Amino acid sequence: MMRDVIIILISGIFATACSVQPSLDIKPYEPKLVVDGSIEQNDYPRVTLTYSDSYFVDIDSTSIRQLIATTAKVTVSDGTQEEVLTLKKSKDAFPPYYYAGNSLKGEVGKTYNLTVELRGETYTAHTTIPPLVNFDSLWYQLASDKDSLGYIYGRFTDDPNVANYYRVFTKRKSKDTKYYPVYLSAVGDQFFNGKSFTFSILKGPDDFSNVIDDLYFKVGDTVDVKLCTIDKAHFDFWRTVERELYVVGNPFSSSGNDIISNIDGHKALGVWGGYGATYTRIVAK
Repeated sequence: MMRDVIIILISGIFATACSVQPSLDIKPYEPKLVVDGSIEQNDYPRVTLTYSDSYFVDIDSTSIRQLIATTAKVTVSDGTQEEVLTLKKSKDAFPPYYYAGNSLKGEVGKTYNLTVELRGETYTAHTTIPPLVNFDSLWYQLASDKDSLGYIYGRFTDDPNVANYYRVFTKRKSKDTKYYPVYLSAVGDQFFNGKSFTFSILKGPDDFSNVIDDLYFKVGDTVDVKLCTIDKAHFDFWRTVERELYVVGNPFSSSGNDIISNIDGHKALGVWGGYGATYTRIVAK
């Protein structure tokens, strides 16, 4: 899917006495359903549904809330069990409404099917929870030009028998309310298949208004690092999203490349992804 933004290039011709108002031929925008769903081992599925909107609309809190889809039937199945998710409200997140399970939990090795029925349309997706991977080691190192700031480094061993894909998150104790994806969080093993891989863990942004504002962890931080295995379709989505966020670095422009969604259905975008997650705590010292 291409980013649903229309970019207008205006030549820099200005007159001191008069100006000409451009005539824009803007086609009517057709909203798309945006799916943001995930399931992790030993946890319930969670799905947020919103609608995309035109670049040219006026944005305020009321218009944004109208884009939240709260009347869908959302079903998750593992081929044996099936559950219709329940709409719930969160006081600490936006959008404030999400669909969550109460009985079906994720298991490593299983495939999970998502079905969303809304306004006469049906959207489907499937994902798997791959085998878990643990860090071989995790350590903190000060940056050479910083007094109390540095990076976390991790090392793990990749399985040589299959293609593997990973995503990494961090959460600082007493500072973060949730796990945030690290800078360029999604990585595949095409360059280190079957090897021990060492990489730096750069703190990701709380939001993407400034994607490279602060990559460091401070001395004294207690950091929980979440190492996730994901399948290829899940990886392709986040890889292409992060290419737009970090490489382009401008919310009003695009690289011109597609963001690869794994949601099937007319007028749908987004991701339904499984996580095989392990957690490791480190104190920055």
